[in-house]
Amino acid sequence: MSQWNQVQQLEIKFLEQVDQFYDDNFPMEIRHLLAQWIENQDWEAASNNETMATILLQNLLIQLDEQLGRVSKEKNLLLIHNLKRIRKVLQSPGLTTAQLPDRHGETCIQRSKPCP
Repeated sequence: MSQWNQVQQLEIKFLEQVDQFYDDNFPMEIRHLLAQWIENQDWEAASNNETMATILLQNLLIQLDEQLGRVSKEKNLLLIHNLKRIRKVLQSPGLTTAQLPDRHGETCIQRSKPCP
């Protein structure tokens, strides 16, 4: 089971804490749609290596485009709109690697206690 699936099994009070981690820079839709891919990346190493972080961001955009293609076939207008908006934010020149995904959900599960 993916860490994201485990997070979704938490009690509502913990889910509310998880909700606070996500914003327009890295929306929950991306975490949900790309859960497996995100969990397979070495974000810790990327946080200390600008080149690796840039490559991961580019790969994230590729994954996002693939999801956009998939949901376009399903004609899910709301999700299509949100993914296009998210892609625009992620491609903005002001984005820093500090805004890339982190592993809060994983940490909460591993520690078996509430998220900070």
